[in-house]
Amino acid sequence: MQLYKKKIPRKTNLLELTPILKVEFELSENQNIVLLIPRFKSSFAQKYLIPKFRSKFIKANLDEIGSSTFLLIDGKKNIFEISNLLKEKHGESVEPVYERVSKFIVYLFQYGLVDFKEI
Repeated sequence: MQLYKKKIPRKTNLLELTPILKVEFELSENQNIVLLIPRFKSSFAQKYLIPKFRSKFIKANLDEIGSSTFLLIDGKKNIFEISNLLKEKHGESVEPVYERVSKFIVYLFQYGLVDFKEI
């Protein structure tokens, strides 16, 4: 997968950003999130370049902590609030929570899977 050219301005406080989902997802058997990432953005490419019985999506499986983080992204909570909720749910296993959650959500942003209200 290729990273998008979107960047977050340097002086931005990541903990104050509010992520918004831009990708579909489904739950797996073990209740973890499976991201459905489109193979192509244009409908023409989806129709003519994907073989007949192949999926239009690339599936990316998230682990337990990634799934919990992803489910907390609702467009209302900022990264600071999401981090605190994760710390309440998972305890010390997510430490350092602010850095981990910030980095995870920035990766999702760079791949075009989430956007931020403030940017």
